[in-house]
Amino acid sequence: MYINLFDSHVHSDNSPEGEDLTMSLCSAAVDKGISGICITDTCAMDEFEEQRYGKRLMYSCFAARKARDVFAQQLIVTNGVEMCQPQANPERAREVIGKQRFDFVLGSLHKIRKYGDMQQIDYAQPGLDIQDVFRSYYEELLEVVDWNGFDSLAHLGYPLRYLKPYGKTVDLAAIDDVFAEIMKRLVANGRALELNTGGLRMEIEAFTPSNKYLKMYKDYGGEMITIGSDSVRGEHIGCDIQEGMELLKSVGFKYFTFYKERQPIMLRLL
Repeated sequence: MYINLFDSHVHSDNSPEGEDLTMSLCSAAVDKGISGICITDTCAMDEFEEQRYGKRLMYSCFAARKARDVFAQQLIVTNGVEMCQPQANPERAREVIGKQRFDFVLGSLHKIRKYGDMQQIDYAQPGLDIQDVFRSYYEELLEVVDWNGFDSLAHLGYPLRYLKPYGKTVDLAAIDDVFAEIMKRLVANGRALELNTGGLRMEIEAFTPSNKYLKMYKDYGGEMITIGSDSVRGEHIGCDIQEGMELLKSVGFKYFTFYKERQPIMLRLL
């Protein structure tokens, strides 16, 4: 049983996919014995205007700071953002981040130029080259890594969430050259890698990334791992964080990372 439980990937109702108010999320975290959470509401640079992300982030940061005061004696509350598709408008992404005093920035990729939204692809369509879909995704993810305006790279195995329901498979080992580049550049840039527990609640039923890629990151010298549930409602706050910490320990990590004021805090796996 681990005592320091920090959930660094939580969505409030200020994300399109979020359902609960920040105050409700914090209350749920306290009830579950969580030590700290980061509200990482979504901001997608490829649809920034359409989804009014500027206002969403303003509301998100205000709610997180208010909750920080209300729960000061019970819970560490930090404010962050999941910056999606920053490579679509890299300078604007940096500008958006600069307007808010974020504690933490996740970098992520949900959509790619060649195939669109990974969640919307019909993986059963005849003639679809799934290997090419995945290679294209991870090659574009390299662009996110090279943008380098984030603190931790989110859900490395993201496309796997949507492939499994089709009963299809992909040979990730065939893309290990791209994974290796991702890991090397993360380490060279001093960036963390996220262990996302959200997949355990989906049909994929797995952490992302798997222990193989956690070990690859470690073998290239990576030490900073953030842990996030990717929750969109209070009931999922902190889900499987305990098991995630056990996985990290089994791979050989001695610490996990939590960010405040964009600075990494290394916490021992106790």
